[in-house]
Amino acid sequence: MVPMSMASAFDKRTLRERCTQHVRDQIISGAIKPGEHLKEIHLSEEMGVSRGTLREALRPLELEGLIVDDGKRHMRVRQLTSQEILDVFEVRSTLEALAARKIVTNGRREEITDELRRDLEALKDPNLEFARQLELDLKFHERLCELAGNPQLLAAWRNLIGQIEMMIIAAGPTKASGRMRFDEHIQIVEAIESGDEDEAAAALRDHMNDFCSRYVGDLVESELQAAAG
Repeated sequence: MVPMSMASAFDKRTLRERCTQHVRDQIISGAIKPGEHLKEIHLSEEMGVSRGTLREALRPLELEGLIVDDGKRHMRVRQLTSQEILDVFEVRSTLEALAARKIVTNGRREEITDELRRDLEALKDPNLEFARQLELDLKFHERLCELAGNPQLLAAWRNLIGQIEMMIIAAGPTKASGRMRFDEHIQIVEAIESGDEDEAAAALRDHMNDFCSRYVGDLVESELQAAAG
């Protein structure tokens, strides 16, 4: 791998920002798994940076909740419990339901739903790789919050993005792909298009709850098995 110090001159991000993104990508892709400790020496050598620069780069990931201090001055990838996942989905569904309500009452509703439909077109491809499917899925939900016109709502949603990605990656293609298809998302757009706030909010909550209940149900079972030991 080319060291970070040799990155393209066209990349305007700082060295620390590039390091942060690299580690985030490693976590989201599953290359560094939940519960795994970050190997600082390996990462700093891989990126061609000092351990001091690496530690600075890790701070934003700690603030996002992607990594945590293990109490022994080492950082590890956060491993969410079933309750923590439920808490994240509760906040996410509340934010997106609010976004849907605000779009319904927006005088530009028809224009906005047309844009959301266009954003979903790429999800019609049956041969999408899981990573690309995830990217398109989250882009749609982020744009939904952006189009609500409330910067605080959007900022709150973006604060959850790292944990949302980790949960979907951990669930894997078998459980997650079915909820990231065009047919699943167009129902949300149609509900917003109907002009009924309650219907739009319900469509978002149903979309979230289906995936959450299936994934968390399996996780609870594995937690109980681990506790029984």
